[in-house]
Amino acid sequence: MKQTKERRRHIRYLGQGMVVVIEGQGYPVIDISTSGIHFQGGSFELGAVVPLKLMRLKGKQDSVDGSIIVKAVGTTTRGEFRPTMPLLRFIIRHLSEVTGVRATYFN
Repeated sequence: MKQTKERRRHIRYLGQGMVVVIEGQGYPVIDISTSGIHFQGGSFELGAVVPLKLMRLKGKQDSVDGSIIVKAVGTTTRGEFRPTMPLLRFIIRHLSEVTGVRATYFN
C-alpha cells in the first residue's frame, strides 16, 4: 500500500462537539485545525467561498462566523479557512480543551 505525503500545515484535531451551520443547515465536524475544517455532507462547488457559522454543541451562544474556500468535495467537505482573529480564538479555545493544553495567549 502506497502512503501519501501529508500536505497539511497544521495537525487536525477531532471536531467532536462541533457543528458547521451553512444556510441554516447543520453539518457535523469531523476534524478541524487553525487552517481548515473537514465536515460531513454538503454539495458545494470546488473553489467556492462559503460563509458559515462554527458552533460548539455546548450552546448556541458559543459560536463564531467565518468562511472557507472549498478544497475537496464528496460525501464530506474539506475547506480552508479565510482566517479572522475571532475565528482563530474560537478554534484555539476548542483545541485547548480537546488536547488539555492551556492556550496561553488566547485566554
